[in-house]
Amino acid sequence: MALTVKSSYALRALFELAIMTKEEGRDKVTISELSERQNIPKDFLEKIFSELRDAGILKSIRGKFGGYVLLKEPDKLRLSEIVGILDKPLQSYDCVNGECRLEIDCAVEFVWKRVHNSMMLELDKMTLQDIIEYGTKLANVKKAKMSEDLLEAEIDGK
Repeated sequence: MALTVKSSYALRALFELAIMTKEEGRDKVTISELSERQNIPKDFLEKIFSELRDAGILKSIRGKFGGYVLLKEPDKLRLSEIVGILDKPLQSYDCVNGECRLEIDCAVEFVWKRVHNSMMLELDKMTLQDIIEYGTKLANVKKAKMSEDLLEAEIDGK
């Protein structure tokens, strides 16, 4: 109905870009690296990043040692902005995009506008930083579980 794999890939790649630049101290990251780390088709990611670059979310650095950087801090980059650029949620519904062809008021217009507004309001509450924090928590839980499993294996092996 609204969100596509395009937005999902964008959020995953932006998460990875933010982690690689902030936590790993990189000044830029290539599409190839992001594609590989997040298992996203490179050609599709190039198209997504081109749209985000044109919208002022990313900056591309050309050349052999080029790559991408975020133009906004993760805590300032709202998910509604990203999704709005890439998916234009519910814009296929004429009543949401303002192009309704019905001569009388559409009885379901309020449904699609309400769903659209609710979704965008929720996405507007979240930032890329929220994804980073959640991803960090997941990684820490995974590391703790792996450590616990190793400890159990050592105990069982003795």
